Amino acid sequence: MRVLHYYPLTDSMIAQHVTVLTSSMGLEVENHLATDSSKAKTLLEDGSYDLLHLHGCWRNSLRTMIGIAQKQGVRIVVTPHGQLEPWVVDQNYWKEKLPKQLLYQRDIIRQAYAIIIQGKMEQECMKKLAWNPRCVIVRNAVITRSTTAEAMAKETYAIYRKVMDSNPLQLMSDETLEALGIIIKAGITGDTRWFDTPPSPVSLPQESWRQLLCYAHQEQITSTIERGLQVLRCTYPDIDASQIPYFLPADYQQVSCIGESIGNQFASENDRLLATFRLVRKLIASRQLSIRHLIEIDQELRQHHCGEDALSETLKEHKLWTLAGRIMQLLSELTGFTEGFMPVPPLNDRTTRQIKRQIENHLKI
Repeated sequence: MRVLHYYPLTDSMIAQHVTVLTSSMGLEVENHLATDSSKAKTLLEDGSYDLLHLHGCWRNSLRTMIGIAQKQGVRIVVTPHGQLEPWVVDQNYWKEKLPKQLLYQRDIIRQAYAIIIQGKMEQECMKKLAWNPRCVIVRNAVITRSTTAEAMAKETYAIYRKVMDSNPLQLMSDETLEALGIIIKAGITGDTRWFDTPPSPVSLPQESWRQLLCYAHQEQITSTIERGLQVLRCTYPDIDASQIPYFLPADYQQVSCIGESIGNQFASENDRLLATFRLVRKLIASRQLSIRHLIEIDQELRQHHCGEDALSETLKEHKLWTLAGRIMQLLSELTGFTEGFMPVPPLNDRTTRQIKRQIENHLKI
């Protein structure tokens, strides 16, 4: 894990904290330090960093650092060092703090994956501001004897790890995304003979496996992934993703399977599928459609025979035919569903792409 710390050299307490923190961390983290904005900008643009750790507030250069980090896909952690507490904010409030707050400081806090605060007073302050709920206390070994430098570093690393384990889909390489699609299809079908060409052996780095397994747990598709891994005879690290902490979006809701939502009392398979697409319409409207729902639809269409002509007409009558076409397109892209099973032709339009982004952003912070 590569972390860039950006902090003001003119603040001796912050500088000492960064020095103690980074020197106490283990080999899991490769720390780089920058106090000059031009150096930090160059490092961010040229280096493959996982995290940007901002120390302190109210510097105009922070706005630039955030913009570069977001462009580079670097996640952000902020330690305010008490600089958002009322007595600090009140200093030169109207001429300095309020304009900076409106221009960038509030947005920086909101966009950060985690805020590291150093005590309960600062915690109460952050609660009142209500800018970011992901605040974690890590006591500062430089100013208190209630912790040690090693404990401070260990707790900070745990936050880094939690940030990197959250919304793992966003961090996956093209190779990992391709492997994910293959594993999902193998998990649904249970047989590699459903592939047009035999899939290549899935071989990924340790961190990529961790991302994939964390994603499976967070999206509640672990059983599908495990079955796919067995079908493909993959060798992968023993990672219990259910024991790994992570952050979830503030509006996240636990995914319910389609069967639980629509029940099981239907006169025909076509009636069940009609109810399924009605539910999908509601899930899209509430921005709750997930990859788990697509997997369930894929399995339903593969396992059950339905009168396709009658279903197509019924979908048209209930104004669901276009939606069904969009779902078929998403199934073909995300679960490997083939047109031979599709009750309606796939439809790839702007709305389809919007729905796909919604699924991809299901875990976005």
